[in-house]
Amino acid sequence: MSKAFTKEDGGDPGVVPSRPRSLSGEPRYITPEGYRALQAELATVQGPDDGRASVPELEVGLRQRERERRARELLATLDAVRVVEPDPSQAGRVFFGAWVELEDEDGARTRYRVVGPDEADVKSGRLSVESPLAKALLGKEEGDSVRVERPRGPVEYTVARVEYASESEDAVHAP
Repeated sequence: MSKAFTKEDGGDPGVVPSRPRSLSGEPRYITPEGYRALQAELATVQGPDDGRASVPELEVGLRQRERERRARELLATLDAVRVVEPDPSQAGRVFFGAWVELEDEDGARTRYRVVGPDEADVKSGRLSVESPLAKALLGKEEGDSVRVERPRGPVEYTVARVEYASESEDAVHAP
């Protein structure tokens, strides 16, 4: 078998490396909601395994090792991130934690929240602060336009609305 398909680095298999920092060396930021979601997931994987009874006997050990691996990964992530409270006084300008409504050249609107890479999920409307679109949006105000290069070609967006909602409002405003 090719060495490309084997693991021969001799590293400790029990240590899950934390996600690498960005090239700029800046810390990894996360919203308070993202931090609480990671804590909740950690509590779930460290808690009782309710699905264990439905797993074939041979897979129980594998399932337990996967839960332990995920717990180590979550602990490392929680230790590495810095929680940033969105500042509602920044309303109208895009900064970390903002909900941003964009309008494209065809008038279609899309809504994203600028979040840390550990909580990013574009399909759920959570855009990593490290993404090209978020980088282009940072510091922009309502009415400003940004041009972003995409694999299928450039697109221009207009910042239609920027807001900083509380956690209870996030559930209402989420896409």
